[in-house]
Amino acid sequence: MPERNPEEHPPGPAQPFGTTMRIDISPEMLEEARRGTAWADSSRRPQQVIRLPKPAGASPAQPPSQDFQQLLQSVYDGAFITEMDGTIVLSNPRARQFFAADEKQLAQRNILSLLCGAEESLLGTIFETLENNRFVLMQAFCERGDGSYFPAEISVNRLKLGGRERLGFFVRDITLRKDQEDRLRTGFTAIQNASSAIAITGLEGKIEYTNPAFLAFFMLANDDEAHERGLSDLLCEQEKFSEISETVARGETWESELELRRADDTTFFGHVSISANLNTDGEHVGLVLSILDVSVQKNAQQQLEAYAEALGAQNTAMQEDLSVAGELHQALLPADFLTFPRHSEKADALVRFHHLYCPSGTIGGDFFDIREVSEHEFAVFIADVMGHGIRSALVVATIRGLLEELREFAQDPGGLLSQLNLHYTKIFKQMGSDVTFSTALFGLFDCRTGLFRYANASHPRPYLVTSAEAELLRPAQESGSAALGLFAESRYATHEHRLNPGETLLLYTDGLSEIEDAHGELYDERRLHETLCEHRQRSPEELLEALLADARAFGGSENFDDDVCVLALRLQALENGSDSAP
Repeated sequence: MPERNPEEHPPGPAQPFGTTMRIDISPEMLEEARRGTAWADSSRRPQQVIRLPKPAGASPAQPPSQDFQQLLQSVYDGAFITEMDGTIVLSNPRARQFFAADEKQLAQRNILSLLCGAEESLLGTIFETLENNRFVLMQAFCERGDGSYFPAEISVNRLKLGGRERLGFFVRDITLRKDQEDRLRTGFTAIQNASSAIAITGLEGKIEYTNPAFLAFFMLANDDEAHERGLSDLLCEQEKFSEISETVARGETWESELELRRADDTTFFGHVSISANLNTDGEHVGLVLSILDVSVQKNAQQQLEAYAEALGAQNTAMQEDLSVAGELHQALLPADFLTFPRHSEKADALVRFHHLYCPSGTIGGDFFDIREVSEHEFAVFIADVMGHGIRSALVVATIRGLLEELREFAQDPGGLLSQLNLHYTKIFKQMGSDVTFSTALFGLFDCRTGLFRYANASHPRPYLVTSAEAELLRPAQESGSAALGLFAESRYATHEHRLNPGETLLLYTDGLSEIEDAHGELYDERRLHETLCEHRQRSPEELLEALLADARAFGGSENFDDDVCVLALRLQALENGSDSAP
């Protein structure tokens, strides 16, 4: 049955002027409409409808006058004239447009067949309502001839045409209005569930609306308690209210960080954005507040500022500390890991290592590590942290610690990088820090087989240098890989390449490929490839020295704008006794 819900109207001597009835649509009826079941192809007329008896002695129906016909054709809404049992007698062009049908298709149909979910009892409800009202106002979904549907507002009148009782149905398409209502409802839901505190006040700052986050931020029990307060009550610096009001009155948005007071007199720091609340006429009637709790960041900033201020008078000592930190950073690089097995003589080693590290400042953000995993395996890791200085050094230290914790994943390079990224991302997210990402490559080398298994997190691809060529190491299946720290859910694939004795693997950071010459041209892959090819038969030490010398000559400077780290590992022999490389 339709749900009846009377509208309120101004009082008067008569009964209420109208009644709104909302027709509930069953999921089955909506699904049928979505499947495009067109009423033009199947009868949707109710099996039983209410028919009113003709008054005694009623004369035959006379056709509507020409004036009435003209009026009907010019009505903005879709209009139907029906018999008292709902059978359609007349329709205007607007109705035919709404229902995607011609006059012949609509004629003699029952009006109920056009309303999704309408039951046979609806006509009885309409008659009952019209006994005491001039019209009935309904909302329903209407079905077009092509099976689609639209929301409509329908008013029903009782008419007397040609000496005979008829019903007039006037249909208005409210698709746009309903869409706007849905958007408003979605917006309201978003505000209610927002993590930011949102409130609306009057011009004097008296709170009129708050979302749940606002109540939680200020430890208010309910809306009534919030409505007893004004914006100035929330400000530790109450004089700020005048500045806010003046700024917003000029049509500008006021935005700043403020210390705010909770209901229990404790305080917190919020990033506050306040703009004008305008009515439908564009008049300034109040304020709209959005507050984000930044207490953690503010406290950290204050601590850093206090720390920086305390060190201001000791600038020289700080510079010395930075120098020590830079030296420590370099000292942590495995400079003594020159051969594998470790500490073996070069002539007897299975693998020889050599690296060059050139930080652009006191403390760099590039680093690498070599770890012995078993008697025949070692792991190599190289990374480039965004930025320079203390921040990057702290990130480097964090990654080093995580690598130590994740040693159990060393046999699965892709799994290790995935776990490293997950922990890395969580740590810096919990800190409330800005995104600090890092490119990285982790590989595991087996000296029995020469198999190099590795995973790459958006790091430059390694070069394979042989006696005949230098080429980029390309995986069999290309797969995109995000840098560490961007997306916690990132997963990294493990790729494989088998090295032969005498071949060299070159790992490097992008500081090398970003060197510019005087004309702004980059030391790109082409130039790097040519240099490696030219010196491909040299030892790892000579190869890297020649590479850095060419890069410095290209850039015209001994120093680089970004950190440069290059690492070469040469397979001399396999553990099974293959001949050593020169």
